[in-house]
Amino acid sequence: MLLSSAQIKKTTLTTCSGKGYYKFDFQVTYLILILVGLLAGLLSGAVGFGGGMVLLPVITYFYGVEVAVPVSTIAQLVSNLSRVGMGWKQINWKAAGQFLLLAVPFTALGALGFAKFPKGPMTIILCVFLIVFAILKLRGKMTLPHKPATMIVGGGVTGLINGLLGISGPLSSAVFLSLDLAPVSYIASEATAASVMHIVKAIVYGKLNLMSGNILLSGLMIGAAMMLGNFIAMRCIRNVNRKRYQKIVAGMMIAVSLWLIVSNIHL
Repeated sequence: MLLSSAQIKKTTLTTCSGKGYYKFDFQVTYLILILVGLLAGLLSGAVGFGGGMVLLPVITYFYGVEVAVPVSTIAQLVSNLSRVGMGWKQINWKAAGQFLLLAVPFTALGALGFAKFPKGPMTIILCVFLIVFAILKLRGKMTLPHKPATMIVGGGVTGLINGLLGISGPLSSAVFLSLDLAPVSYIASEATAASVMHIVKAIVYGKLNLMSGNILLSGLMIGAAMMLGNFIAMRCIRNVNRKRYQKIVAGMMIAVSLWLIVSNIHL
C-alpha cells in the first residue's frame, strides 16, 4: 500500500475565479507526483543531475520534509540504477570505483548528521562554488587534473555533502566532467556512483527509523516514472557533440545552483 491520504497534508487552493476552493484528492496527488517524476527523469537523464531538485520541493509540499527525503532517496536510487543499466557498456568502472572509495564512508557519516546540520548557509556556499566552476568550464579555464586523487577527494567531498544536505548531483557531475567522457558514458558512470551513495543513505535512514514499507513503495512508484524520463533523455543525447554537451551541462549547473540559492534565502 502506498502512503495513505491521511499522510498527505490537507491542501486547499483557490480557484482561478477566486470564488471557491478545492482540495487535492489522493489520486490527483499521485498523478502529480508521477508527472513530476517523469520531468525529473528527463532532466537527470539528460544532464546527470537535477532530478532531486525537482522532486524534493513537490514531495515536501504534499508529505512534509520528514517523509520527502527518504521517498526522494528511493526514487533517485531507482532512477540512477536505470541509467546504469542503459549505459552499462560505457561505464568507466575505474573512475567510479575511485570516486566511491571515500564517497561511501563519508555519505554514511553525513547521513547520520542529516537532521541536525544547518543546511541553508552550506547549500548557498556550495552553489556559489558550483556556479564559479561552471562559468570557468564554459570559458575553457577550468580543467581538473585527470588523476585518481581528483576522483577520490571529489568522492569524499561529494559523499559528505550528499549525506548532510541531500544534494550530490551537481557536485559529483562536476567531478565526472573532469574525465571528458562521451555523454552516455558520463551519465552512466556518475549514476553508478550515485546509486551506491543512495543505497548507503537508505540503509542509514532505515537505522534511524526514517524508512518504512509505505515510503519504499511510494519511492518505487515515482522512480518508475523517472525511469521512463531517463530512457527518453538518454536516447536523445547519444549522438550529441561531446564539447557542446559539456557546455549544456555547465549551463544547467548554473541554473540549478541559482535555483537552490533562491530557495534557501529566507526573505
